Amino acid sequence: MGANDVAGAAKLAAESPQGILRTPQTIQRFQAIPGQQGSPQPVFQYFHALLEKGKLNQMESMELARPVLQQGRTQLLEKWLTDDKLECSEQLGDLVAQTDVNMALSVYLRANVPEKAINCFVQKGEYDKIVPYATQANYRCDYSFMLQNLVRTNPGGALEFAKQLAAGSLIDLNVVVDTFM
Repeated sequence: MGANDVAGAAKLAAESPQGILRTPQTIQRFQAIPGQQGSPQPVFQYFHALLEKGKLNQMESMELARPVLQQGRTQLLEKWLTDDKLECSEQLGDLVAQTDVNMALSVYLRANVPEKAINCFVQKGEYDKIVPYATQANYRCDYSFMLQNLVRTNPGGALEFAKQLAAGSLIDLNVVVDTFM
């Protein structure tokens, strides 16, 4: 870094033994370097070197996702997720959810955050996927509470969801009647 060789410093940090240089302080140092006209910002050169080497850890994934989402470059984030280059976490899902529910769902599914994945299914109107996913994830849902909330925001979706719940005997029919009344 002292020799202004940002690419060399990024490569050195990426290849450090046991990732000893892959720290928040390293990211901050790259963020502090002023960018040069016509070349990528130093912090992005650092992340590029890490991505070429393998997968980012949770902290690095968050630090890369923030500016990429701020710049509206969701397609890059989607590519890295598809290529399994980012470590998915609840925090990353929360960050992504602010701009893209589909991508957030993907992150929550990979990070095994059932409550938020189910919330994404609700936001997307994919009520038919909630019960199978909750069963597969071994997650206990409060279906009556979900139905009550859904009746207020999407009565048609609530009706379809209630039919699915009733068919699977997952909710008391009296609760369904009371909810719709």
